[in-house]
Amino acid sequence: MTNLGNTHVSDAAPRWTVEAIGRLRELAGEGVPAEVIAQAMHRPIGEIIGKAAELGLAIEPEPKTN
Repeated sequence: MTNLGNTHVSDAAPRWTVEAIGRLRELAGEGVPAEVIAQAMHRPIGEIIGKAAELGLAIEPEPKTN
């Protein structure tokens, strides 16, 4: 039997629910930058960028400056 340590489900990142994926798709479709999406969804930016890539979503890494 493999010992996985004392990892608990509560220690893991929140799961990607259907609703969260829908929200990510919506925000990415509106051109919202990854940094802003991460703040809005209370997730690390790397997780947002990774999930967007997994879903084939184009996502801006940083807010556009004028």
